[in-house]
Amino acid sequence: MRQIPNRQRVSFKQYLTRRGYLFLTFDQAFIKIIKKSFSQKSFCGFWRMWNPLSGYLFFLLYSFLGGNRKRPYAIFFVFLSSGFVFHDLIILLVTGSISIVFTVTFLIYSLIYNIEHKLYTLRKRLRTYTNIKFGLSVKFYVLLNMTLLLLPLVIGFIVNSYIFPNSLINRLFH
Repeated sequence: MRQIPNRQRVSFKQYLTRRGYLFLTFDQAFIKIIKKSFSQKSFCGFWRMWNPLSGYLFFLLYSFLGGNRKRPYAIFFVFLSSGFVFHDLIILLVTGSISIVFTVTFLIYSLIYNIEHKLYTLRKRLRTYTNIKFGLSVKFYVLLNMTLLLLPLVIGFIVNSYIFPNSLINRLFH
């Protein structure tokens, strides 16, 4: 078994600096998060910019799970745990009602993320052989990212309504 040298852990301050959020007021950071996240040219980019606090925690989990060496599995587990722990478990603790809306939604997000990353890798290889460039407007990327966020959420609500028809979440949206 190959040993991996100990890497220095990235601090929260270093993480915020890399993302460009350090030394901003809450209002400034909130506006920057919205603008920077939704205008990313990929769904992967959206998630790298979204919510720096939970992003840092999930970055640590991702690294712990193997990071880039086991990317698809680490991404899958990070998204799944985010959907369950930070969303559905909170709903259960606050309302006492079982919900899997966000677990299902984030499972789909992980699939989109992994597929997009694979396509990006293939496109990057293709670009080394050709000079193809894809330049689209920021509005297109905002619309694409919003669509990729909302469609899985709708699917999550539909799945939840079939599995837990008496869930409080379902009653809120009917």
